[in-house]
Amino acid sequence: MKLSTLLFATIATPALFAFAMPADTVSLQVKAGTTLNKTFETTVELTLDEMRMVMNGEEMDASMYGLEIDMTNVNTLNLLDTYTRMDDGSAASFVRTFEALANNVETSQNNAMSGAMDLSVASTSELEGIDVRFTWNAESGEYEAAFADEESDEDVELLVDLTADTDLLGLLPAGDVAVDDTWEADSSVLMALMAPGGNVKLMPEESADGAPTDPTSELSFGDMMGDIEGEVTCTYLGLREIDGVSFAAIKFELDITSSNDLTELIKEAGGNVEQDGVEIEFNSVDVEMAIEGEGTLLWDVRNGHFSSLEFSGDLEQIMDMSMALSTPQGEMDMEQAITMSGSLTMDFSATQE
Repeated sequence: MKLSTLLFATIATPALFAFAMPADTVSLQVKAGTTLNKTFETTVELTLDEMRMVMNGEEMDASMYGLEIDMTNVNTLNLLDTYTRMDDGSAASFVRTFEALANNVETSQNNAMSGAMDLSVASTSELEGIDVRFTWNAESGEYEAAFADEESDEDVELLVDLTADTDLLGLLPAGDVAVDDTWEADSSVLMALMAPGGNVKLMPEESADGAPTDPTSELSFGDMMGDIEGEVTCTYLGLREIDGVSFAAIKFELDITSSNDLTELIKEAGGNVEQDGVEIEFNSVDVEMAIEGEGTLLWDVRNGHFSSLEFSGDLEQIMDMSMALSTPQGEMDMEQAITMSGSLTMDFSATQE
């Protein structure tokens, strides 16, 4: 072999090999007329770590109350999305049926003064059973939501703050990818994960024992999210074959913090609680959250939609509240800072009808 030929082969072979490296396409490619049955279940389990309390400007020893709190919040959504018109891999128009919407909060409390108490709060939504059409508006760059039944007499307020994307598009790469490629997703994808579909108007039902509902229980996961900072790192793991079907696997890691002023939302939800002769009015409510963990997204390559998402991580929540109390003994001002920590899990799935 001539030296020049050998030199060419030495230089060209790596270049040709790189050119031939396989790349996979992971994007929304459903066909018009396709209906996806999507289920989103999010579970938060929290335990009280610390409570700081100030009464009328004087620091109180909260440990004397021996307060213990364990809380489990399960949010479950079932949506049917029928893609009526596609445009270059994007959903130009689709109809969403809100099949089932539910949120359940189970709280166990125990303290030295009143003993043990269990509280269960179930939330439902007026959107359940309703069809909503989302249409892409190219001029505004946003989806417009309207009731699919043009003669519907439902309250249009139900459409406010709904989110069109429940396809987890924020986790996808910008182009074709090869194994071990990494990219940073925008931290705003946390909203799509914690509040699929946006504000689906889940409202607590009256408790069975007639106890007043804490207005903070009307807040959704999306309401809790505010100014989001941090990193969402995605890594392409390649194709996996399950039962003869190819899935693109994407690992994603969350390291996110969020802070939000919930005062106005609390006031809109009633802003006070009255029980046993004590009226509590919330003057301010601020919440900070930190989420860290990792999950895997499986994407159905042939049919062009997400198949499943599983996530497990740690969550810490700090709620700082200022309240005015009206009691039989007189008026009082109280401040509380409650720190809770625990786990966050997500289990999402999508199948074709």
